[in-house]
Amino acid sequence: MRFLVKERVPILSSSLTKSTAVTVNHNASDAVSHSRLSHMFKAQVLHASLLKTGLQNHVYRCNLLLQSYAESGGLSDAHKLLRFMLQPNVVSYNIILSGYVKSRQIDEAQKLFSITPEPDSRSWNIVISGCIQNQRLEEAMTHFVQMRCSSNRPDSYTYSIIIPSCDLEIGRQIHADITRVCSCSDVYLGTNLLRMYAEAGEMEDANRVFDGMTNRDLVTWNALISCYSKFGKGEACLQLFRQLVSEGIRADHYTYAIILNELTSRLLVFEAMQVHSLIIKCGYCSDCFTSNTLVNLYSNCGYVAYAAQLFEEIPERNVVSWTAMIVGLSQNGHENDAMWLFDQMRLADVEPNSFTLGGLLNTCANSNAFERGKRFHGLVLKFGLESDVIVGSAIVDMYSKCGEMNDALRVFQIMPERDIASWNAMICGFAQNGEALKALNLFDEMVQSSLKMVVPNHVTFIGVLSACGHNGLVEQGRRYFNDMINKYLIKPKEEHYTCMVDMLARAGLLDEAEAFILGLPLKPDSIMWGALLGACKLHGNLDMARRVAEHLYENGLEISSNYVLLANTFASIGEWVDASGIREAMQVRGTQKVVGCSWIEIQNSVHSFIAADKYHPQIDLVYEVLQRLSLQMEERHD
Repeated sequence: MRFLVKERVPILSSSLTKSTAVTVNHNASDAVSHSRLSHMFKAQVLHASLLKTGLQNHVYRCNLLLQSYAESGGLSDAHKLLRFMLQPNVVSYNIILSGYVKSRQIDEAQKLFSITPEPDSRSWNIVISGCIQNQRLEEAMTHFVQMRCSSNRPDSYTYSIIIPSCDLEIGRQIHADITRVCSCSDVYLGTNLLRMYAEAGEMEDANRVFDGMTNRDLVTWNALISCYSKFGKGEACLQLFRQLVSEGIRADHYTYAIILNELTSRLLVFEAMQVHSLIIKCGYCSDCFTSNTLVNLYSNCGYVAYAAQLFEEIPERNVVSWTAMIVGLSQNGHENDAMWLFDQMRLADVEPNSFTLGGLLNTCANSNAFERGKRFHGLVLKFGLESDVIVGSAIVDMYSKCGEMNDALRVFQIMPERDIASWNAMICGFAQNGEALKALNLFDEMVQSSLKMVVPNHVTFIGVLSACGHNGLVEQGRRYFNDMINKYLIKPKEEHYTCMVDMLARAGLLDEAEAFILGLPLKPDSIMWGALLGACKLHGNLDMARRVAEHLYENGLEISSNYVLLANTFASIGEWVDASGIREAMQVRGTQKVVGCSWIEIQNSVHSFIAADKYHPQIDLVYEVLQRLSLQMEERHD
């Protein structure tokens, strides 16, 4: 996989980049200051000219002067001039109102608006818009209601700016008002109405607004496509994209990002390749945002070589580019390449973010690379990301899966914020490491928390049910299972049913476990039957073992582990003929036993071995050491 980074694009050193950024900021600041001084100078020249020519009471010229003062930031001078004008008109007031809003002086804007003699619709819109921009939504709504009662009725622009600040109930009322006084032909108004319904999950209403719009722009299409994807209506999202393409509308990088993410979540790689061809045709391949999305897509779909090629072709890689490729490698079993690429990222002076380190910590967790995980924990502290909830959860999960529960608990306890992933990592960690009571106590602590900010999900209950099963807590397990369905409204998945079967079978309730499997609303898989089969061996129930075997054969659920388990069950009670028959059946059916694999971490490198391994680069040395150990054991035994 070292082909990933063949030629490196020269990247500025961090010190040069920072100094350049400082220079740019200074230049930008100087440019703004110069522009304001220029406007102020022009305003003063114009003011002097008006005084000299005796035209200081000419409304049009005074309004030009007000505009110059407002653009230069001289709002106090503008306000003084307004007071000295003999006959200011509504335009005069609007100029200063707009200046106050742009400078975020919303209180001053509202004071001036309150004394504006005859405000027009633009005056109202300026003040309403200013309140919304400053998150003063109640005041914006108050002004809107007052406007409806005034001689200036709201126009399409008014409705456009007020709709995004409404909840669904008020939004429906305003929509009804719109249909009475104006049409939805304004694309900005129609798009905001659509977005209001869509973001509230009312996709049918959003679609009706979309269908009723006589004018649509790309923002309109993107808004509906995005919300279909957001609310899990993937097919409708893709269908709308197809309609967009068929109508000859040119999608932008944002459209493609939504569609590619939707295809990624559904692992539709061939459809994604078609979209990729459209992206090439439209010339968006050089766009970093789109390229990052493509790298993420191919990585998640298992096409790592394609992802690597795209990664190489990105002209200016940012932290998202590196993170997408690193996480993609680690998810597809190329952990060492992911670690190597991370080192290249650091050499390129690209600082990792929470997603980069979170992904690497997950890789360490899945490969039990404890020492390497500790090293990344150190980098988290170095980059000041320890308070990030994503990173914190990943650290807890890494220590838990490596069996270091004390370290996991220590990190968990000092986390300033915990989400459901943090709690799940600890609960499942305790359950997997034989500390079932701690897992259940932690679950109770989570659901009884006074904050009530975290709600258990399906992963939480896998950990809880597993803990009950390993500790023989059948009644508690039943209660948690019922709470999951009735209290938390979580529909059980195969994993939950398997935990229940395992819990009942371990406790010796084999008949109940079998009845539970046969009464499931879904087809039991080999793992469920395997859990029951293992319990049959444990409790010596040969008759049930035969019935389980029949179910496995009838449903085509013949996996090697179940064959081996069944053969061992017969062998354990001396039924050697039946045990031999099972192994012969494996050969006849071509079922091969999955080779066992183990791994060990040495000096930040993970080495994996399979049974009868002959391909590890140091296998000769391994067997030599093994032979010496065997001789030492024999000598001590003698």
